[in-house]
Amino acid sequence: MERPTYALVRAVPFFYGWWVAIATALIILIASSSPLYVFSALIDPLEEEFGWSRAAIGAGPSIAAVMWGLTTPVAGYLVDRVGARRLLAAGVLLVGGGNLVISQIQALYQFYIVAAVIAVGMGLAGLPVCAVAVTYWFVKRRGLALGIMSAGAGASGIMVLLAALLIALFDGRTGVMILGIGQLATGIPLALTVRHRPQEIGLLPDGEPSALGEASANPLSEAVERGGEGSGIGQSEGFAIGQALHARSFWLLAAALILAYVGSLAVIIHLIPYLDESGGFTEEGAALIAMGIPFGSLVGRLGFGWLADYLSKRWLLVAAWVLQGLGILVFAAVNSPWQAVIFLLLFPTGFGGAVTVLPALLAEYFGLRAFGGIQGLLMTAAMLGGFTGPILAGAVYDVVDSYRPAFLVLALAALTAAVLVPMIGRRPAWGTETVDVPAAQR
Repeated sequence: MERPTYALVRAVPFFYGWWVAIATALIILIASSSPLYVFSALIDPLEEEFGWSRAAIGAGPSIAAVMWGLTTPVAGYLVDRVGARRLLAAGVLLVGGGNLVISQIQALYQFYIVAAVIAVGMGLAGLPVCAVAVTYWFVKRRGLALGIMSAGAGASGIMVLLAALLIALFDGRTGVMILGIGQLATGIPLALTVRHRPQEIGLLPDGEPSALGEASANPLSEAVERGGEGSGIGQSEGFAIGQALHARSFWLLAAALILAYVGSLAVIIHLIPYLDESGGFTEEGAALIAMGIPFGSLVGRLGFGWLADYLSKRWLLVAAWVLQGLGILVFAAVNSPWQAVIFLLLFPTGFGGAVTVLPALLAEYFGLRAFGGIQGLLMTAAMLGGFTGPILAGAVYDVVDSYRPAFLVLALAALTAAVLVPMIGRRPAWGTETVDVPAAQR
């Protein structure tokens, strides 16, 4: 009798790794990006029903941001050990189930608890876990595959419209309940189709010829034995977490991520009030520009992902952060629609491109041995910058009654991140890089 895993592979008319990239993109769209927009759409309904202040309601997403940041490195550690499928299914369950619970809350503390639970689900079903799954399936076409996967986040602007539409057609409670049911009904089946490594189902990365054939007595065991042979990277090659922490390139990338994210998230969070106070923009126009960021990032995610299969990933990351920095620089001076168009050509492209290129670069530099854990730690550094940036921009506005000085500084921060990337040097030869590694970790 044919094993279910092989039947699943044969049901897809192309290399199964591409399905993994598509499925993870949809999971990110459904369960990792959408909660942010649901929180935003719920502000007015919660205020009307319970009379809670905007500050009290806003604390929910803030709690969620902290919990998401704490979950990401843990998820990175776990995905190397239990695989992506279980974490993705658990993440979808927490997000969809959390939205069902939100539809029934009666007190503010309940809202906070559910927001924290949903954030854990976002971390388990988020881009870092999905990137690990996709990375194992590809070597030669890894950049494009990661671009397809991260396009789920770029298309997340769709969730703004969906959440608002459901709440407008019904009410806050019914709308979020329908959304939660939809997340569970679509996200869990998608998660169950994800396989962590191609060797689990008798394949090799990139769909390489495995020479296993139908006559093989045990194709699965042979594929596992061969690992990544002929595909450029073996599944156990690379740095352990302890070795990566002793590598200069790790800390340079951590510093660069802090500098890049301190500006990017500040722009995204403060965009609408800044455009409103800068003049020349209506509230609707500012909201349209805000929606243009995730959609515009699709160009960077797919374009840079495609280029990463042919050009230096290190220099592509430099280019992405230069575009991001120049975009913020234009944003700091924006006072007319044509300047906003230039901003939308630069910033989202660079932001989306960096999101795609980074995991491909990490796999190339640190290998797959502890890829999830290393990526999770670096994303913690990114979130440290992301947490600091909006606070810094708000504090500058409170002091000088303008966001412009803050955005000038944040543009320089992104450009400095681009300067740090070439300093990491060429890809190390694993096991021979000169780092101070304890003997027990060698």
